[in-house]
Amino acid sequence: MRLPELATRLRELAIDIGCDELNDLADEIGRRSPRQRAPNTSIPITESLQAQIIAMKTAEPHLSQAEIGRRLNLNPGRVSEALRDKSA
Repeated sequence: MRLPELATRLRELAIDIGCDELNDLADEIGRRSPRQRAPNTSIPITESLQAQIIAMKTAEPHLSQAEIGRRLNLNPGRVSEALRDKSA
C-alpha cells in the first residue's frame, strides 16, 4: 500500500471507530515540502576541460574519477560526465 492509500485508509478507520488520533496520524503521512537546496557550485564541462580530463585518463588509466576530480578541483560526477561525453 502506498502512502496516500494508507492515509486514506487511516481516515476511513478514524471515522468508523471514532478515533481522532488516527486522523491526526493520517495527516502526518503527507509529504513535507522539500528543503531548499544549496546553489549549484559545480562548473560546467567545457570542451577544453573535457579534453584535459580525457587526456589525463588516457595517460594514467589507473586513475579513479575521484582522483581526477581532486587534481582538477572537480566533482567526480563531472569527471564521469566528461568521460561519457554527456555535457560538452
